[in-house]
Amino acid sequence: MTRVMLIADDMTGALDAGACLLPADVIVATSPKGAEPLLAEVQPAVLCVNAETRHLDASPAAERVASLVRRARREGVRCVVKKTDSALRGNIGAELAAAWRASGYERLHFIPALPEMGRVTRGGVHYVDGVPVSEGRFGKDPFEPVACSNVSRLIGLQTDVPVTAVSEGEPVPGEARGIVVYDATSLDRMLARVRELEEGGELGVIAGCSGVMRALARVLDLRPRLERGLPSSGNLLVVCGSVNGTSRGQCAYAASRGAAVLPIAEREKCDDSWLESDSGRDFVSRTARSWATAPLTVIDGSGLEDLTRLVPDGAEVRQVVADHIGALLVRICESGAGGRVLVTGGDILASFLAQAHADRLRPLGQPVPGIVCFELEMAGGEVTVASKSGGFGSRSLFVDMAGLPKEEAKECAHA
Repeated sequence: MTRVMLIADDMTGALDAGACLLPADVIVATSPKGAEPLLAEVQPAVLCVNAETRHLDASPAAERVASLVRRARREGVRCVVKKTDSALRGNIGAELAAAWRASGYERLHFIPALPEMGRVTRGGVHYVDGVPVSEGRFGKDPFEPVACSNVSRLIGLQTDVPVTAVSEGEPVPGEARGIVVYDATSLDRMLARVRELEEGGELGVIAGCSGVMRALARVLDLRPRLERGLPSSGNLLVVCGSVNGTSRGQCAYAASRGAAVLPIAEREKCDDSWLESDSGRDFVSRTARSWATAPLTVIDGSGLEDLTRLVPDGAEVRQVVADHIGALLVRICESGAGGRVLVTGGDILASFLAQAHADRLRPLGQPVPGIVCFELEMAGGEVTVASKSGGFGSRSLFVDMAGLPKEEAKECAHA
């Protein structure tokens, strides 16, 4: 029987959550529809679901989360986890409220911190690297700016469900109903809180980012599966479609160290006919050749151009770009060049997987925090894929993952 079901709002979140619970038997469903047979028939110890709600409006996002929670309860899942973004992006209030209402429990326990990445909650305020989250780069996100750093108030922007804030050292409020938000400033504090919840029989429905998942992995008794291990060699192809400043900095650093960086212009991001044009076929050929011969190749789609004039009326720019870059990556992988791929940006990863007809994945692990690896069968052969969200990682991440000493990275470009 499935003991833990995690509901994430995007693909990178679902993978990240699943990897935190290895070496348990973990399967990731790439869509809500794909979760149903896995939950009813395969029944892994841990099922992570990409609910695809990150970019939905609050009401349909809440309805989808509620439906998944009700299904988990009917199937006897012991612990339902609403996975949230560590910077509080997305429909936080609406989705937490929906998960609580559908669960039937008195309380949903929300621990939003991720201390190892500098994301802590203190006095009810969520901080990223010492700065209240809405005052830093996530408050300036071009697509999903975080409106408020006080977690209770942020939740209250989308729901009237009661919210109770609890400081470190205070006990679980046994009389509270609704959503309970906990301060946490260290991994030890988070682990102690999750153990307290387990001992009190309060893990029916819980929420948080990968920090909570790691604590659950230590507290719950989950059956293991055999691990194949993480690949550590092979040329690296990076596909960057995130416009987050962190991702743009990683592309710039790779270029400064001599990596083969191939920018995607406006047409490549939006024109349905480009891939079938001479220019598109040449781009695929050049990228595949570089991937086959160079340690590090970067497809850079991190530009901040205004593309609204280039997409059909009524279409969402974000999804159009994700679908075009996802199709490009499928074409490159099917070329047979082979090796490792790092996809930056959950929208592009989800579109790539959909176009590769992948409905379920088994994570292999995390080579570094925030990076999750899995294997995928493609027409051109087996590809090892890693994913990360746009805001994660050091400036030198791409160079580091390619296994190149920073001072020698300039030798890698052969495109």
